[in-house]
Amino acid sequence: MPKYRKKPIVVEALKLSKSITIETSDGTMKGLPGDYLITDKNGEQYLCDRDQFETEYELVKGQIDLKEFFQKSFRLIKTKIYKT
Repeated sequence: MPKYRKKPIVVEALKLSKSITIETSDGTMKGLPGDYLITDKNGEQYLCDRDQFETEYELVKGQIDLKEFFQKSFRLIKTKIYKT
């Protein structure tokens, strides 16, 4: 999962592609596509509106996004397989 930094806090976050509902210590939260699911250093998860997230957080540089790396790799493999 990509990591994002909120000065000075670092969290893991995933941009939602579909609506979800989660239970948090603050109650039930509903996230919409484009919102972010954040996991803090204690493992607690919560949702954040896309605009607020993109204003307050920045991507931690110098990391490898393994999901993106593997997706690109598999696309290249599929392309090569179908061309032969």
